[in-house]
Amino acid sequence: MSESSAANLISFCHPGKMLGILAVLTVSFVIPGYYMLFQNAIRMNPQATGDFAYLKCISRESDGDVVRKNYDTTAYSIVHVGGPDDVSEARLLKKEVRVLVWVMTSPQNLQTRARAVRDTWGKHCNKLLFFSSETDKNFPTIGLNVSEGREHLTAKTMNGFRYVYEHHLDDADWFMKVDDDTYVIVENLRYFLSNEDTREPVWFGHHFKIIVKQGYYSGGGGYVLSKEALKRLYEKGSDPKVCRQDGGGEDAELGRCMETLGVRTSNTSDVMGRSRFHCFDPETFLSGNYPDWYYHYDTNGAQKGIDVMSDYSITFHYVSPEKMQALEFYIYHLHPYGINKGRQNLNRGSFRSQEVQPTRR
Repeated sequence: MSESSAANLISFCHPGKMLGILAVLTVSFVIPGYYMLFQNAIRMNPQATGDFAYLKCISRESDGDVVRKNYDTTAYSIVHVGGPDDVSEARLLKKEVRVLVWVMTSPQNLQTRARAVRDTWGKHCNKLLFFSSETDKNFPTIGLNVSEGREHLTAKTMNGFRYVYEHHLDDADWFMKVDDDTYVIVENLRYFLSNEDTREPVWFGHHFKIIVKQGYYSGGGGYVLSKEALKRLYEKGSDPKVCRQDGGGEDAELGRCMETLGVRTSNTSDVMGRSRFHCFDPETFLSGNYPDWYYHYDTNGAQKGIDVMSDYSITFHYVSPEKMQALEFYIYHLHPYGINKGRQNLNRGSFRSQEVQPTRR
């Protein structure tokens, strides 16, 4: 071996250069390989990836012979190639604004609508419950011993809130009822409620201006009760002499009950006057293809277009299971490259009661 070849070999084997070569090989082969394995792990078993993917935490609690699963995502983030999204503020609000959501469903909808809720937006709730006419330990659902049918939706609603009060009053600050074809952006709900006081007798939703003097909220668009509102509903609203316990239109009857109990409606639009709770799907609000009755009911005048819905919208109704999966992708995963959306301050002044007194029937 010539002296120049030996010198080159010695230079190549120098510790500093060897470390550099190893670093290049690590970046080029090892890290990408590990990332591919990591991505496959997420696809094959999202629950096994801990804080780097949506984590579905299941807690079981006995209630007689009923076993319930409550889906929680205390530890979650959203993974993209560049790394996880910044969800620090969403995590903070999840701790500070605790929301229990209960879903009104039925046995025939468990494996379609209810399953879609559980597998999409339901993962973002502090606590998620499903109420049905029958108990299903496997899904699970809590049976309310109420017959199916629209004529019994009021009984389902009253019994559902009664159950929540008796079993979960201390588990949340706000209590929301939705249908099994409602999509909820829970983070936006928490942001809206962060400006409100759960000690006030108030409830929120998509406001209808008729039937009840102060109006009421669409059942399909979802409505959320403060702890004080839930307390009044349980302690006084359970009396059939005060509030109707079954029959009639569920949302209108609850609206009458709330007015009787001194629980007030409030403006839920953002500071730009755009709606946050919606009794139809996004396409209907974009096109304005509303049914005739809606023009007489909607407080905001049945407006249409992209500018009438808040950037921090909370609910949409008449959402199929397939559309729920699509919304989950659009909201939590799709990003236009190079555009980092800033946070907006869209909340109005908070609701404050002025010596709210129950009305008399």
